[in-house]
Parts: sequence; structure tokens; C-alpha cells
Amino acid sequence: MKFSFSIFSLLATVLLLSSVSELYGQRRSDYRKLSMEGQRPSFFFDFITLPGENGKEVTFASIYSFSYRSLPFKKTNSAQNKSDDAFISSITLNMEVFESGPAQLKAKDSDISVKGLESAARAFANDTAYADTYEQSQSDLNFLQGQLDVSLRPGIYSFVLQLTRGERSDPRMSKTQTLRIQSYEDMEVGNVLLGEKHKGESTDASSTFELISMGNNVRYGQDFRALAYIPGYSSAQKYTVSVSALNATQDDTTKTGQLYSESIPGEKISTNLRPALGSHNQKNILRLSPSSNGFAYASLTIPNSTFPNDLYRLEVKEEKTGKTVSQTVFQSMWIDMPRSLLSLDFSTKMLHYIVSQETIDRLTEGNRAEREQKFRSFWKKKDPTPKTEYNELMAEYYRRIDYAYQNFSSSTQPGFDTDQGRIYITYGPPRDKERKFPTSGSTVEIWTYPNKEFIFRATSGFGDFRLVSEQNR
Repeated sequence: MKFSFSIFSLLATVLLLSSVSELYGQRRSDYRKLSMEGQRPSFFFDFITLPGENGKEVTFASIYSFSYRSLPFKKTNSAQNKSDDAFISSITLNMEVFESGPAQLKAKDSDISVKGLESAARAFANDTAYADTYEQSQSDLNFLQGQLDVSLRPGIYSFVLQLTRGERSDPRMSKTQTLRIQSYEDMEVGNVLLGEKHKGESTDASSTFELISMGNNVRYGQDFRALAYIPGYSSAQKYTVSVSALNATQDDTTKTGQLYSESIPGEKISTNLRPALGSHNQKNILRLSPSSNGFAYASLTIPNSTFPNDLYRLEVKEEKTGKTVSQTVFQSMWIDMPRSLLSLDFSTKMLHYIVSQETIDRLTEGNRAEREQKFRSFWKKKDPTPKTEYNELMAEYYRRIDYAYQNFSSSTQPGFDTDQGRIYITYGPPRDKERKFPTSGSTVEIWTYPNKEFIFRATSGFGDFRLVSEQNR
């Protein structure tokens, strides 16, 4: 996420007005553990159903999204000729669906076998990802998206997905699952599809609907769209949408509190829609075309920017009877969450740049729930957008800590404890960076900011730099 200059300025002001405490010798190993344990998901699958071409058939689709980090890129020959596409990675995805039965529906995915089952449908996709630079090819935030779909009649089916990345088959990406397919005419509780909400975008149900494609996860701190199928829709009935937090302990999905509830205006419900899969700008989309034999859908905007990072149930109910007519469960995911925020203890210790040791001691007192509450309260007071859940200032601070570790660490010090790390965390990225190699003496690096200049001198040949000069401009 990009931040405006005001956010950077605010963070710099907070840092400059604060004292520095003692360093922690254990922080380096702490961060290494976080980096290893906090691996982000690298691929997602959504399995959805849509109305088929006739009343009884259903379109079953596997929507996939693979982060570039999970794909084996190779440099293309055309890159040497200054082509736009410098790195390339290809995948092949196969899906075969088999007629199955109730026993497999109850079985764990790992126990499902398709041996001896009759094949009902097949689909495959060949897809290619492109990256201009090596850094893009290793990104967690760039995704290759696509879909496979088949037409099925109501029944119980087992399906197998197999992925080939590059020129090799990867059995770890093989997936087997069983599901019951219902016709849309026979559904009692409709499904809910999750979509991206872009700034300024209308939620008119006739518009294109961009699927989030993150395995029933939504992006933390961002509002999203929801397309809810309403079986048995009646124009005489009023409907409400609500979002409730869930207890995610093991198989318990008990509601722990309602965060949002709102009546659905009649103009947000279209009675003759027939969503169809499509692709636009390498994104998975639905085309929401009117149809004389379509179905009733509510087009909703969910204010997820005000929700904590948690597990939720979204429900559409009849206002008068309280009957649930559509529902889904979704998880809020901070996909680019800084690694240094994955541990409460580590995150609190790393406040030493902006608070005193006395304050850190106070924040680390009490049980975990008390410490977490104090940590949240500390950052909430500094939140530049207090009406939303996402705290840009906190995210930027810990993102700088991550950057410092990844770019300034040496064999003896973690990057956030070095002079360059300290300056980067305090002031952010320099406007200009220049490295000089004098004929006599060690390498010099100059960082230029609007009002300051910092000069660092190499202390060894292994990337260690010490601050030797700080000047106002």
C-alpha cells in the first residue's frame, strides 16, 4: 500500500520527538523465527457455483490465484532484447469431476478416493505469468488468476485438481474434495460471492463484479462487495444484511457479536440476473447480465474497513421472519502484514525508537489480553484515520522495521539495530541515495532527505556502514 507524504511526515515527527531505549540482543533471532513462522499463503482456491444454462444444471468453478512467489520464473530470451516481459512462468491446471456418494461426502479430504468412480466432467487451463523485474517475480502481492469450470446436474461429486508449475508436476498441489451440487431452483439458502470494492466504484448490480479470489478471505482494512443469491425472493418482503464475529476455536463457529446490520434497499436487489464467469485485465470477474430466466441477487457493500482482523459470518435474512436466505463465512486477512507485527512481544520491544524503556515496561505488564489491549490503545491514539480499523501509521512503522532487517543486516547486527536501519526507520526512504568509492579509504554512502543529509562509511567489506556525519540542508 502506498502512503501519502503526510503519513511519512507524521511518523517522522513521532520518531523525532521520542527517546531511544537500550537495544535487545535477542531481537535478531526473534525476527528470524517470525520470518520463518509467518509465511503468507502463496496460493488460493475458491470453489463456487453459478446458475447453469438451464434450470437444473449448475456451473461449478474452481477459481485460482497464485502469488508470484509460489511460481518458478525464468528469464526469457526476449528480455535480452529489451522486451517488456523479462521473466515468465507457466502453469497447467487440470480438474476432473467424478460421480460420488454420501460416504465420500462425510470423509476427510485426505481419505477421499476416486478409484472406480465414473468421470462426469473435465476442465483444464494453461496460464502464464509475466514480470518485468526479478523483484516482481518474487512478490507476495502479484497474483496469477484464472478459473476452470464445468457444467453439472444436481448430485454428489468428488473432484481432483492437479497443478503443473513450469515443466514439473507438483504433487503437493494436488487436491481432492467432495461436494453436493444443488440446482438454483431447489436451494433454500443461497450462496454469497465476495468481490473487490475499488474506490469510487458503483455497487449497481448490473456492473461487472471482480471476484476477490482469495479462498473466502477478504483484504483486511478494505471494504468489499458481496453478491448474495436470494432463493424465493418476494418483493413484498424486506431483507437485512448482517456481519457477526465468530469463535474460530476448532470446529466451533459460535457467534460472538454482531458488528454490522443494515436493511437492503429494494434497488440493490435485481430479480433477473444470471452471473457468468469471465476475465478482465487478468482478473477473475462475473458479468452480471439481465436475463428473463435469471435469479434474484442482492448487490452489497460490506464496510470491512471498520472490522478487526477476524473470522465472520455474513447473512441475509428476511426482516419479518428472521429466516436466513443467504450466508457465507469469510476471514479478514492482512496479506501484506509486516513480519515484525506477528509477535506481540517483539512488536512491543521494537517500540524502543519512539518510547522510553519505562513505557515499554508498562506495555509488557499483565496477561496477554491486557498487553494486547494496551498495545492496541497505544497505536490507536496515533492513528491518522481513527474511523477505520487499519492504522496506516502503525503499518508504516513496522514495514520500515522489516525493510531495515532485510536490507541492512550484517553478520553481527540485525538491520534495525544498525545506523542505516535507525535512520531508515526514523526518516523513511531517502529522496536520493549515492555511493562513492574513494581511491583511498572505505566506501561512503550518502542519503539525502528534503531537510537533512546523512553520510555513512563502510566499516568492512560486508555491508556494514556507520553514520559519520549528519547535516541539515
